[in-house]
Amino acid sequence: MSIRFRLASCAVPTFLGFLLAGCASQALLDAAASTEKPDQDGLTRVASDVEAQGQIVAALPIYEQAAAASNDPKAQVRLGDAYTRAGKTDQAIKAYRAALAVAPDNPDALLGLGSALVKAGDADGAVVALAKAAPIVNTMTAYNRLGVAQTQTGQFAQAHQSFDTASALAPDDLDIRINLALAAALEGQETKAIDVARTVVTSPGAEARHRRNLMIVYGLLGLVDEGRAAAPKELSANEAKKLLARAMAIRAISDAKARAKALGTIMS
Repeated sequence: MSIRFRLASCAVPTFLGFLLAGCASQALLDAAASTEKPDQDGLTRVASDVEAQGQIVAALPIYEQAAAASNDPKAQVRLGDAYTRAGKTDQAIKAYRAALAVAPDNPDALLGLGSALVKAGDADGAVVALAKAAPIVNTMTAYNRLGVAQTQTGQFAQAHQSFDTASALAPDDLDIRINLALAAALEGQETKAIDVARTVVTSPGAEARHRRNLMIVYGLLGLVDEGRAAAPKELSANEAKKLLARAMAIRAISDAKARAKALGTIMS
């Protein structure tokens, strides 16, 4: 969701990369010294230009200045997105919430907040935000993130539906389809889980992790013989045995959230 603009001229092109941070700093000083209202669009353009040069740390204060210069929730969303790209999840959450305080139904703020909450470990909060955002945004990314959050909260049937929707929007995305297969397996939908997982591993773009996940699907469904037969060639016999045993152990966990958390440990 970053917005890229052409770089405003403030240095000789030959020395542009070297002087870029100085250009940004001068823009901030000029804005701060001015008695007029800071130009949000101008600050955003400078911040975007700085970030485009790989200077995300230098760009953040400019995004902050732009957000402070306006009550427009879009400025807070841009700031939240910048914090997200910089790996500053807590600050991103605050920025998205500031946007939602002004515009409670802003889909970009809801999507950003939900995604950040997943990273922060608040899957329950993420589900609330993403469930509102996904039908509005209606993208593969939104529904996939919603499905991930629902899986983490133990809402396997709902996750199944979300991944189904995401897959319909991006039918060639194998990672989403394997997410769908795993959610279906956690829900106990044997036929759906196996059919989807098999389709994934026979696709031309299938990778080792996809073949590994087919084995996990069988383990989650309690199909030991099928799981052994599906062991990918990339795994040694001992590794395959351990993986199948761990998947079988997850199947035996009664608490849905604990089962989802345990699955996360063998997916990483």
